[in-house]
Formats: sequence, structure tokens, C-alpha cells
Amino acid sequence: MAYRTNDSRKNAFLSLICILCLACSFLMYSDESFARDRTETGKSAQTGKKAPTSREIWLERARNNADFVRGKASWYGSDFHAGKTASGLPYDMYTFTAAHRTLPFGTIVRVTDQYNGKSVMVCVTDRGPFKKGRIIDMSYAAAGRIGLNTKGVSTVDLEVVSDSKGRPLNASQAFYVEHDSVTGPERYGPYETFADAAVIQEALLSAHPEANVVLDARQP
Repeated sequence: MAYRTNDSRKNAFLSLICILCLACSFLMYSDESFARDRTETGKSAQTGKKAPTSREIWLERARNNADFVRGKASWYGSDFHAGKTASGLPYDMYTFTAAHRTLPFGTIVRVTDQYNGKSVMVCVTDRGPFKKGRIIDMSYAAAGRIGLNTKGVSTVDLEVVSDSKGRPLNASQAFYVEHDSVTGPERYGPYETFADAAVIQEALLSAHPEANVVLDARQP
């Protein structure tokens, strides 16, 4: 009897091992199948919906964060000129940059004044502002484009238009540089990043102080 009892326990143990192995194989297959579905088709096997791209995720986060939408803007100038920013870059009051509390460095934001409708695009290179109620601190040059340098503080709308590498969130768009001339408006571009457009803008500023970087539909 003792021998038969041990044999029965042994058979039961082997059966349990087989069941566990089958269960693990099934789970591994399910995980691999789900991962393959997401990788090869870009869709979730659970919902059947197209998986969001990194740019779509970035834009959704920006839209859902009230700190990116509307509030008070201010500017900083000569007292900080050539000083070190939070990103490690020197602050240049004559370039189109800004300080924001949370947006990653390199992000491009369109700032629109709510009173005169003027807009300018700036690159986040610093942290701030640190006064309650303010959501962005702009460089002297950027503030001048929307008339902020004459009043100090104004209500603005913020729109995140690029990722942290300065590339448009919308792949169908590109950056351009525009200015007026005696023969009419002139445009340069398209440029893949804001930095590329900013180089051209800076080269044009001495002859065309109104030269501006804009975001528009990509054209051949």
C-alpha cells in the first residue's frame, strides 16, 4: 500500500507540472501575440484602435495641462543678458527664447497676446517665471514682437507646436521665415526644425527687422 500511495502522489505531482507548463506556454503565446499585434499593425489587440504616436501623446499632454493654455506672460532683459539659463545655455535677450516651469528644453511654443492678437514662436531654454499667476517669461526680442515689452505683463495663449527637438508636432507642417520687401512678402523654407529657421531669421534681421518664423503647411 505504501508503494501505491507514493506512486499516486508522484503521478499527481507530474500532472500538476504538466498543467503549469501548458498554462505558462499559453500566457507566453498571448503576450507575444499581443506585442506582435501592436508592433506590426500599430493597433491594440484589446481595443482594435490605432496606437497613438509619440507626437500625439505629447500634444494630448500639452492640451490637458492648464499651465500650457492661458495666463500671464512677462519678460526679462538686460539684467540677465549673457547669464546662464537652466538649460546651460547663455541667455541672449535678442533671440526668441522663453522660460517655462515644466516644458522640456527645446520645445517650441506659439505665444499669442489676447489683446492685440500678435503671435511669436519661442524656444524654451530656461525655468520660470516664479511669480504666482504667470505662465511664461519671454526674452526681450520675443516680447517686443507682441508688444509685451512696453507693458511688462499681458494675458496670452500658449500653444505647444513642437517636440523637445524643435520638430513640428504635425508632420504635414514645417517652419518658414517670412519678411516684407519692396516687391512683396518673401518666404524661405521649409525647415525641419525651429533652430534651422532661426538661423535664417537671425541672418535676415539686420536688413529685415520684421523677419519672423512661422509654422505652415509643408510645401515642396
